[in-house]
Order: sequence, then structure tokens, then C-alpha cells
Amino acid sequence: MIKLTAQRQAILDMINASDRHWDADELARSLSDNGQPIGIATVYRGLATLEAAGLIESIQLADKKRYERADKAHHDHMICTVCGDIEEFAHAKIESLQLSVAAEKGFTVTGHQLVMFGLCERCSQGEQK
Repeated sequence: MIKLTAQRQAILDMINASDRHWDADELARSLSDNGQPIGIATVYRGLATLEAAGLIESIQLADKKRYERADKAHHDHMICTVCGDIEEFAHAKIESLQLSVAAEKGFTVTGHQLVMFGLCERCSQGEQK
């Protein structure tokens, strides 16, 4: 069990209070805006500790990691390359197909992340934020 310092608790509370996918800079800025100034290095260390303890999860994007609550059911992500919106989805056929492909290759799946990049409905219709 990890020690939840005041800073780690603040980071965890911020992540658990929403369904957002946070990056470290957004967390530091939001905590500061809420009267809890915290250095970016402390945020990165806190995120690493909380993730290692299984209290939060991350998805790796091309430029940075995003963090989210760990108490959600398994899901995958679609990320808009124009506005940056992240949409979660779950689809039984995709899950089944991944397991079938792994079984054909003699591979035992212990976890996975599927991240699709493209344009959200709004951006594909030219209605960018």
C-alpha cells in the first residue's frame, strides 16, 4: 500500500472527480486554480506512483500520457486529431476478435489498449471547437 501524501491525494481526487482524460500539465493547472499549487515534477511523480499502485490508468498518446480513473469497466479510445477530444467505447466484437487473433498466435493476453486516431463527428463536418 502506498502512502497517500496530500499531493497524491489531491491528484487522485481530481482524476476521480470526473470522466476526463488528464495530462500532467492540465492537472497541475487545475489544482493550482483550485488553491492547491503543485509543481509539475511532483505531479509527474504522483501520477507514476498512483498508476503503479493501480489507483489510476493511463493511455499513451504520441506526445504524452493521459490519465483516467481506474474504476471504469474496460474500454478503448478514439482520439480526434483535430480537436483532441477523446471518446471511450467498448465493443464485444473487437474484444472477441483480438482474443481470437492472440489465440491463433499462441499468445496469452494479459491486457491491451486500443487507441484509434481520426476525426470526430463534429470535426469531420467542419464544426471544430
